[in-house]
Amino acid sequence: MRDLSIIIVNYNSKNFVLSCIESIKKHNVRELESGEFEIIVIDNGSQDGSPKILSKASGIVFIPSEKNLGFSKANNLGVNKATGRYVLFLNPDTEVVGDAISKS
Repeated sequence: MRDLSIIIVNYNSKNFVLSCIESIKKHNVRELESGEFEIIVIDNGSQDGSPKILSKASGIVFIPSEKNLGFSKANNLGVNKATGRYVLFLNPDTEVVGDAISKS
């Protein structure tokens, strides 16, 4: 079992969510490569090109939705896919710095 599933719900915030994912990857390389952490991104029916870019992104589990399910339902989709012992919900405009996640 993984230690942590990181869940991000995206809605028309392509640039923010890409920065968020990159910041997680940058500061948690070992945990991601070893499978201790996973990143799950749910796209809530975005129209800004997010689904196309996220579907090609490496190192994430991508869950597209054709319509905006709302924040809670989208998070529940992520939780249903999560394999971690713990779940961390991040907004797409979050940027992780240093060992903020691994020290939590």
